[in-house]
Amino acid sequence: MEKREATVLFSGGSDSTLAAAMLLKEERFNKLHLLTYHHSGMKYMEKSMVNVERLEKKFGKEKIVHSLIDIEGTFHKLYYNNYFQDLKRYGVYLAAGTCNVCQLAMHVHTILYNLQNNVSYAYDGYKEEKEHVYAIMSREGREIMKKLYEEYGITYSSPVRSILRTDWELHELGVTQRKNVKFPYEHLDYEAQHSCYQGLLTNLYILGYHHNLFHHTKPRWIEYLKQKVAMARNHINDYLKARQTS
Repeated sequence: MEKREATVLFSGGSDSTLAAAMLLKEERFNKLHLLTYHHSGMKYMEKSMVNVERLEKKFGKEKIVHSLIDIEGTFHKLYYNNYFQDLKRYGVYLAAGTCNVCQLAMHVHTILYNLQNNVSYAYDGYKEEKEHVYAIMSREGREIMKKLYEEYGITYSSPVRSILRTDWELHELGVTQRKNVKFPYEHLDYEAQHSCYQGLLTNLYILGYHHNLFHHTKPRWIEYLKQKVAMARNHINDYLKARQTS
């Protein structure tokens, strides 16, 4: 059988679960790798298994591979290397970079996973409604990430980008039993995805202070993202070189 496989950056939340469900329903791939990432600021990653099991029940266990992957080292390297130079240039706005760099670290490990497993497609649950919060989810940010994936022969896409209520769509597909799952129904306690205390503090800052200034400072944040993507590229290439010589 022809190998047709893809990865999904999978938190277990409604957005990434719907991305996985749509791919499984379309039957474009005979195997889907669901990658759940974590670092020391995250808790309850095992909750992602709730929606993994729902997907397995709906589409077949043989079609799904689920992995928990630690990104602690990569996240720290990308965020804290050159930290004081970044702090001098971006000031308190640097606090909003935490979640963006965390997500970038996830993409780095997705690229490495795909290369190691000969997988040519990668997907996530990014939503256009969140681009004012996360530069990496903005149109410009996604184009930057798409080009990074292309450098390594991987096609990257966000299939649920324009779907507002992913929880409703999951209910319609028969994956979940409850229709209303997303905020404010779950508040801060999630049934099927991790909690990130570091991210909670960052998001309170973003929504309370940074949000109103985002569009005025967007070029600076795209510049910041490009700087971190350059570091990410070096990290990937160093890893691949070390692997070749070992």
